[in-house]
Amino acid sequence: MTEVRVWVDPSCPWAWQTVRWLLELRRLERIRLTWRLFSLEVNSSPAGTPFADAAPRHGPALVALAHARERLGAPAFEALFVALGERLHERKLEPSDAVLSDAAEAAGLGHLLAEAVARVDLGDALIAEHHAARQLDVFGVPTLGIADHKVVYGPIVANAPTGSDALALWEDVRRFAERPDLFELKRWPRDVPPGGRRTDGS
Repeated sequence: MTEVRVWVDPSCPWAWQTVRWLLELRRLERIRLTWRLFSLEVNSSPAGTPFADAAPRHGPALVALAHARERLGAPAFEALFVALGERLHERKLEPSDAVLSDAAEAAGLGHLLAEAVARVDLGDALIAEHHAARQLDVFGVPTLGIADHKVVYGPIVANAPTGSDALALWEDVRRFAERPDLFELKRWPRDVPPGGRRTDGS
């Protein structure tokens, strides 16, 4: 199996679809996943901005995810991330304390949420993790680190493939990552929204 690091932000619906694809690949025993956090809000804030000010909308979820990962490891992180994704991107709920609390309860982590809120040090830790990612040329989410190859941004898919389609995309992405001289493939506009259909109805 191939080692894959994935940088995510719970706010991003595109990263959510990529994560669903990665979980399918893991189910098919193609990859092992390691989770990393990257804040899109911090990325667009001036350097030196305190975390709470830099990430007012999704900062609490990032803090909760970081605390779950630190206290209980990757399974807890994943359970909370998936619960958040289902609420934010499948059910289209707006981020709020209530949504975060509901996701934590669904993930079996309700008891950790109050602890996470009290962890004033986690904001600085998340900014440090963000800067460490930037040093690896991570500039957005989803970003993958496949084995020891240079990181790649994407893939950006509107709907997470499953089964043989998931495996076919994996082979394409893996080969892309193995080529240090291949930098970009892009299609624009994104006329299929995350989890949806083309805007023309097809």
